[in-house]
Amino acid sequence: MKSQKKRRITPQEIKNQEFSKKLFGYDPDEVEIFLSTVANAYEELLKELERLKVKTPEYKAEQVMEKARREIEKLVDTRRKQLQEIEKKKEEVELEIEKLRFTQKKMVNRMKLAILEMTKILKELEGDVKSKGEQGDIGNRGEGAAQSIEEQNREGRGRETEGKGNSSS
Repeated sequence: MKSQKKRRITPQEIKNQEFSKKLFGYDPDEVEIFLSTVANAYEELLKELERLKVKTPEYKAEQVMEKARREIEKLVDTRRKQLQEIEKKKEEVELEIEKLRFTQKKMVNRMKLAILEMTKILKELEGDVKSKGEQGDIGNRGEGAAQSIEEQNREGRGRETEGKGNSSS
């Protein structure tokens, strides 16, 4: 026996089926009417089969699974987009932090230069005050000013050591 593939015949194929004619064969009009009736009945059966299929638990489960799959795909896509946005923001924040660190280093260097310049100026002023004090031009006021500058220098050094102690915290 040869195995035959099951082939689904459509109602249209039944209606369009033609047979060869022989001399004492069937009445062609009766054959046409019968084929049309069979095609219509077959079409109704196919429709009923589809209606019943939709009512089966398997079909309903398939539909629920398909809907769930679409929803999951939407969620995954949304989360993927959110993750990309977060990564982009993270990169922007990291870049901004680097810029701030660079600016901080520049400011610290400027402050160090300013402190060095002030220290240099103070030393020059001390030298000027001492030399004037030795010459006697300033008198008691010069000595008082020199003492005042020295006190300020001591206070400044004390603050510097405090600042260094605080900066290591």
